[in-house]
Amino acid sequence: MSSTTEPSPAARVRRLSNSIHDAAIVRAAAELGLADAVGDGPTPVREIAAKVEAEPKALARLLRALAAYGIFEQVTPDAYRHTEMSRTMRRDAPGGLIHTLLTPADWGWVMWGKLADAVRAGKCLFPDVFGTDFFNYLKDHPDAQARMFRGMTSWSDQMNPQLVAALPLEGARTVADMGGGEGTLLRAILERNPHLSGVWFDIEPTLAVVDDELLSGPLSERCALVTGDYFREVPFDADVYVFKLTLHMYEDDDSEQILRNVAASAKAGARIVIADPLLQDPPESKFVPSMDLHMLLVMGGKERTEQDYAALFERAGLDFEGITPTGTDLHLAVARVRG
Repeated sequence: MSSTTEPSPAARVRRLSNSIHDAAIVRAAAELGLADAVGDGPTPVREIAAKVEAEPKALARLLRALAAYGIFEQVTPDAYRHTEMSRTMRRDAPGGLIHTLLTPADWGWVMWGKLADAVRAGKCLFPDVFGTDFFNYLKDHPDAQARMFRGMTSWSDQMNPQLVAALPLEGARTVADMGGGEGTLLRAILERNPHLSGVWFDIEPTLAVVDDELLSGPLSERCALVTGDYFREVPFDADVYVFKLTLHMYEDDDSEQILRNVAASAKAGARIVIADPLLQDPPESKFVPSMDLHMLLVMGGKERTEQDYAALFERAGLDFEGITPTGTDLHLAVARVRG
């Protein structure tokens, strides 16, 4: 009868410190496109190496490490085949996981290495490291921007059905997707609610990536595409304004300004909904606190607690109505425009 011993506290911390190895191994497999290079059956390492233009001996070392994580199975030291995990990394796999894995590009690795410095400084160091803020960096690096759009879409789109089901749309006739990006959330809202009209709102360059259904498909008849800068003004009114994975990119002063601009254009009683991760004390998952640090490192923003939302809405002159869980990584913070 065998017995197992729980790792010591020091061993658990040491394992966590080695997580950078885990991330780098998975990321390398994604960058090389290994999942698409392995066939339906056992595939020789040399054949995989030829497809991905890698040195065979070094690739064998990487594949051995991936097999230890359950990503690919080692048939022999010179051949590997797919597992359920490796198949999710194929480009044709449902959900587009590969795009999420490729999202951060080099800036992600660089900035996480600056976490201690950012904590000491109490501010985002992205401009200090790259010479510009994150959004201008993406403008100057189209490949990184394209990765961001694909990765964020593949991750966030899977949450849309549950988000739409949780949205407070009672009595609404018009819904605005603020910072709409590709517009997939608005598309999901309009498809589920045929009585609604929609407004897609974002900066003009983002028009290039808007979902075809909103541009020229049947939904376009119920959708207005409006470009602008919500830091300056919101040039329309709607019954519900939805900010999905948007306001957590900004500190409170910037978020307050955006919310005030919405309130200035909205009718009394209009709802404002923020769909972001919710910070909780004590934390209930690793994801939200780590995303909070990601916002600090890259964009200078933050995730918020329920108390933070209440204070933010109060500062913006709005009535906070509470938090709604969605069954996803995001919660809905809801407020109304005062009469």
